[in-house]
Amino acid sequence: MDPRIEALRRFRLRQPLRTLERGGLLWRYYALGEGPRTLLFLHGMAGAGDIWFQQLEAYARRWRVVAPTYPLEGSLARLADGVLAVLDAAGAREAVVVGSSLGGLLAQYLAARRPERVERAVFANTFPPGHPEILKGRRLAALARWLPERLVLGAMLRNARRKLVPAAGGDALLAGYLEEQYTRRMRKADVLARSRAVFETFTPPEPRTPHAVFEAANDPLIPPRARADLKARYPQAFVRDLGAVGHFPYLSHPERFNAALGAFLEP
Repeated sequence: MDPRIEALRRFRLRQPLRTLERGGLLWRYYALGEGPRTLLFLHGMAGAGDIWFQQLEAYARRWRVVAPTYPLEGSLARLADGVLAVLDAAGAREAVVVGSSLGGLLAQYLAARRPERVERAVFANTFPPGHPEILKGRRLAALARWLPERLVLGAMLRNARRKLVPAAGGDALLAGYLEEQYTRRMRKADVLARSRAVFETFTPPEPRTPHAVFEAANDPLIPPRARADLKARYPQAFVRDLGAVGHFPYLSHPERFNAALGAFLEP
């Protein structure tokens, strides 16, 4: 067994999930460490707070680290409101926001709408809001509303096995995590709600705080045009190409992701 799979199991046993009710939604989140600064990690469509466990454990020695799991909500405004309530509960006035995929879009939204709460921001494996390459997926999302849950989640699992895991070099931890998400932890309602957030559009102003763009050369979910347009949208960004590491480098290649994050945080 890959030792990182056992490390994830131990993390879940050792670290309690905290809960917070906000606007009728129940938020679950991890909060570790007692450092003077806070790192907030925001997951993507297929994730949960524990997908960041390798970053949480690495940075909790010197930072306060927070990682929520999104409740059943498809509005970026409501997601942002809940994320900030989680930060408040963790005792953090502001945070370095690190978001991947959908989380990267949410990080852009927070940097645009609530800049006073964002010390720095990382937009990882993501896209600018309303990008036409991403909006092509609306047809599939609309079709999914009428399909049985087992077909929707089964199709996502097959896509993970066929594209996402190979792009990450066949990483066993990623394969096991996505299998667990699509067979036991997620529901069709989660997919539909998160899809609505992915397709939401807004026009962010230039961030007032330092920001970074992390990308992968072979990301199967973020087309080259979307990656190029994200960098064009943020011309002052600290940019790191992590190489051929797929869509989940923080999980499958944490050493590369953490090195890039460290370079951005402490140049």
